[in-house]
Amino acid sequence: MTDLDLYVEAATRAEVAGAILGVDVSQWGEALGDDCVEDVRKSRMRRDYGLIEIFFERHAATWRSTGFSLQIHRLNQGESVVPAALSRQYGNFRSQVKFEDLRNSILQAGSDVEELERVGGHRHYKLPRSNASIYVVDEADSGLPVAYGNVWSINVLLSP
Repeated sequence: MTDLDLYVEAATRAEVAGAILGVDVSQWGEALGDDCVEDVRKSRMRRDYGLIEIFFERHAATWRSTGFSLQIHRLNQGESVVPAALSRQYGNFRSQVKFEDLRNSILQAGSDVEELERVGGHRHYKLPRSNASIYVVDEADSGLPVAYGNVWSINVLLSP
């Protein structure tokens, strides 16, 4: 498996390393480990693993995952931002991902990709069935660490 497989799995199935949206924080810990920064504020929590941030809301006595973001632009930072569990499962991660490669793989997996409005120097795409958004750098001289036409992030929210 490759890093592209992870991105397709995340965007089409709202899943990362076997953990899916809606499960509690312990299942994400089993999938990714506990080496993360945890930010808790009242009934909301964010776990930042570097490449991936996961968002939770408190429901009764558990933290239920409500969304995640694959911060692909962070792969340019030079230090390892990929959780060890993901490196073991998907191998090496390239520093940038061409949107065309990701889109073609998503289409091959049987999902649709719709282009939406442009957002602050990024093209915005949506996968209707999974409620995933993909942001792609859309300015050639943006000054961003990610080149034009490459994926900035993949964001997935729990469907209402």
